[in-house]
Amino acid sequence: MSGASNNVSLLGQSTAQSQRLADLRQQMDDLSRQVTTGQVADTYSGLGTNADPLQNLNNQEPLLQSYQANITNVSNKMTLMNNALTNISSVGNQLVTSIQTQLQNDPTDISNIQQIAKQGLSTVEAMINQNISGQYLFAGSDSASPPFADDSTLNSNFNNQIQGWLSTGNTAALTGTINGFSATNLGLSPGLSTSGNVTTQIGDNQNVDYTVNANAPGFQNIIRALTLVANLPYPSGANVATPIDFQNVMNYALTTAQKGVQQVSDTAQTLAGKFTQVQAQQTQNTSDLTLVQNQISKLEGADTTSAIAQMQTLQTQLQASYQVTGMVSKLSLVNYLSF
Repeated sequence: MSGASNNVSLLGQSTAQSQRLADLRQQMDDLSRQVTTGQVADTYSGLGTNADPLQNLNNQEPLLQSYQANITNVSNKMTLMNNALTNISSVGNQLVTSIQTQLQNDPTDISNIQQIAKQGLSTVEAMINQNISGQYLFAGSDSASPPFADDSTLNSNFNNQIQGWLSTGNTAALTGTINGFSATNLGLSPGLSTSGNVTTQIGDNQNVDYTVNANAPGFQNIIRALTLVANLPYPSGANVATPIDFQNVMNYALTTAQKGVQQVSDTAQTLAGKFTQVQAQQTQNTSDLTLVQNQISKLEGADTTSAIAQMQTLQTQLQASYQVTGMVSKLSLVNYLSF
């Protein structure tokens, strides 16, 4: 019976030793994976109490990255919009200077100022139709439709009124009608009247509205002044309108252009303020993203130097355990044969 008892005891030792070997091999495999991948675990369950914080951080990272992508997109748009507004203001200022010069010099020589106005109008139309990949920047939510739509209707509407002025000399009627022209009368898209605002999310609870529609008063006034000057002839003896009437109309064009330039400049200033807001949020997002990524790295990143040291220790333990296992196995076999 003593032989049987010893045999059972050695069998238990052998089983326990085999389990310890399995545990050591599992630890060795885990450390090897850490060294190879640089990560503590390959699943959230392997992280223990760090699993929930890491999951939250992994959800925050793509969200912050999406905000940064939105900021890059809207910054590009706002930069083009600001450049367009600057060009439109420059055209308006050039017209103002040209009218002032023309009124001070020979008012009958209008070919130069008409050419300046025509070229300026062409530039303004192109600036209003600025787009990125077919998305028009000054069309609001109706971004698939060009905001400036009809140059021929624009010039036809002005020419009709100018012909009436030449035959009557009624400057008040001319300027009153031109002031009353709708955005559509000025060649702008009818869709602008129902177009909504354009916004984008740049941070948690942070949205920026960067809407600048082409039917804003500043655009309309500069178009009025440019188109009027581009189509306005100097009255001849066959006309009822007089040189004084012409001067009065030019003064109206001057004040309209000045007002338009100021309005467009105000719009540009407002847009610049929003651009500053976007850049500030980008800086904040960059800081937040760096913090999140550092925290992720700390939670899921393995200390490979420590892991290698532990592997070396485990390797020694494994070698010793294999030797013990071999000895126990031999003793078990001898006891079994002697029983």
